[in-house]
Amino acid sequence: MKRSTLAFASMAVIALAMPLAAQAGPGKGHRGHGAHLMQMDANADGNITRAEAEVSLATRFATIDANSDGFVTQDEMKAHHEAKRAEMKAKWEARKAEAEAAGEPVREGKPKREKDPAKAAEWKAKKAEKAAEHWAEMDSDSDGQLNTAEFTAAHITFFDKMDADSDGTITKAEMDAAKAKKKERRGEWRDKMKAEAGE
Repeated sequence: MKRSTLAFASMAVIALAMPLAAQAGPGKGHRGHGAHLMQMDANADGNITRAEAEVSLATRFATIDANSDGFVTQDEMKAHHEAKRAEMKAKWEARKAEAEAAGEPVREGKPKREKDPAKAAEWKAKKAEKAAEHWAEMDSDSDGQLNTAEFTAAHITFFDKMDADSDGTITKAEMDAAKAKKKERRGEWRDKMKAEAGE
């Protein structure tokens, strides 16, 4: 697969994942995954039905589909990714400024460690390969773009995984359980990275 395709595929995965990724920042309340799930709860009853999730995905598809032709291309995915990054950065800076003005503690990110160039290149290559595989899985008819059905089918899987009793509704308890599981996996990943770094 060409390098450009790998790059676009990587952007695609990131763009779709960003709304669900946990975003650390000053202030309290729902953030990241929890905030996005609450946005899906159209009737504000504390639960999320499959229908609500599908409506939310359709809305996101329309947002990414910049020319409204009914398809999402890799270029549109890249543009959406870049716009979301800029938007989240601006929101974080605004929250940070508000917290500082109010004299509240501000959570700063950890300083970046110097990476081993060889390991960084290997990790980047693996990430690009997985991203390309993911794009290929989403693009079921292999036409290089995603239609609404492909987009929804690829991303409704999060709902099925969280809906533990398969009753068509994600409850708060199921959300909390999924959050705890995600935190556990993140801890295991950190331990693995530290072990590989010899810490």
